[in-house]
Amino acid sequence: MGYRKVPTIHTIDDIPGEDGLIVRMQGISFGKVRRVTALLDDEGDGALEEIGKLVVSKLVSWNLEDGDGRAIPVTIEEFDELDFQLVLKLVNAWLDRMTGVSDDLGKDSSSGVKFPGQPVTMEAL
Repeated sequence: MGYRKVPTIHTIDDIPGEDGLIVRMQGISFGKVRRVTALLDDEGDGALEEIGKLVVSKLVSWNLEDGDGRAIPVTIEEFDELDFQLVLKLVNAWLDRMTGVSDDLGKDSSSGVKFPGQPVTMEAL
């Protein structure tokens, strides 16, 4: 019996300037991360279309609503109607979530607290 890899689902709820937005996305392979980061540097329309299709294919859910409070479905058509800055923030937050270091690291550290008592002195033998 072998190991079965379960797809990783990332909950992205800390997109700068988008308080309250919660997006759940599947992770992608190392090769696709490389491809997306390369596409972000490309300025052609083909690159943007490829990024959009990949992002929508990995979107599990979001809590986006229109001006009337109706849920916006996760489709390429609806994604194409999103504000460009929001899309960039979402893609960058997703990549950061997959490639970044957890913010929880070091939170329990007493960083900088000195050991109580006198320091141990060393003498040559």
